[in-house]
Amino acid sequence: MAQIMEFLRPIQSGLEYIIVFLYNHVVGNYGVVIIILTIIVRAVLIPLTIGQTKSMAKMQKLQPELNEIQKKYKNDPQKMQEEMMNFYTKNKVNPLSGCFPLLLQMPVFYALFGALRNPSRIVTDVIGNFNLSGIANGIRTGMIGILKGTEFIPGSAPNPNYSFLWLNLNEKDPYYVLVILMVLTMFLSTKMSSPDTKQSKAMYMMPLVFGIISIPLPSGFLVYWVTSNIWTIGQQWVMNKIIAKDMEKEEPEKKGAAQKTREQLSEEDKKVIKKKLKKKRKKKR
Repeated sequence: MAQIMEFLRPIQSGLEYIIVFLYNHVVGNYGVVIIILTIIVRAVLIPLTIGQTKSMAKMQKLQPELNEIQKKYKNDPQKMQEEMMNFYTKNKVNPLSGCFPLLLQMPVFYALFGALRNPSRIVTDVIGNFNLSGIANGIRTGMIGILKGTEFIPGSAPNPNYSFLWLNLNEKDPYYVLVILMVLTMFLSTKMSSPDTKQSKAMYMMPLVFGIISIPLPSGFLVYWVTSNIWTIGQQWVMNKIIAKDMEKEEPEKKGAAQKTREQLSEEDKKVIKKKLKKKRKKKR
């Protein structure tokens, strides 16, 4: 884990510079800054996610034909793989395209985790360490206690700069509200992007698995995750509308092509019939 975080240090530093810029020049609230950062990251990935959504929709449309190939060559895995690759090439579909946006986001997730769990001086010089104010208050109150001859045990109240709503962004959500929101939004976004009811139940179990994993995570990271899921839901809703309109436009074109094919076949049939009649006449002569 330490090696991964070290590898991602340049990305973390870049995110921290953006965080500091937003904090100093846009809004002086760390939680709102994380939400804005999420929107920036997702906006940059829009071209990739649009391609991913269209590719997934096309894959769902082509699934019956893929199933036929799998049935036909079920006893010959090598031939099946070859035919499926030819099928993907012919229909200009990349079955792995849906993974690219997620893979590109993973370094950001890990880097943000590092920025929230162990921020560098890029952030702490501006916002402070998350327990700095508590330590300062503890020392000050402790000195007063010594002067008065009373005993004092220093506390460790969090830095108010890391406060957002009921949260300390460096610590886990004490009420698990963000965990529940993360599970619900992830489930909804999964359902919207994969409307096929025949898909395995494992797909719908993933939000629960990620929900359990996210319980001890810093709430600032969950703010990013929930905001990202909400963005995905909105984006998927828009894309579903666009894809539905595209399919409506394709239907008349397909019907027209089918009609032309039938007309061509009928013309060819007429020619065949004429040839057969000519042959019969020649034979009679």
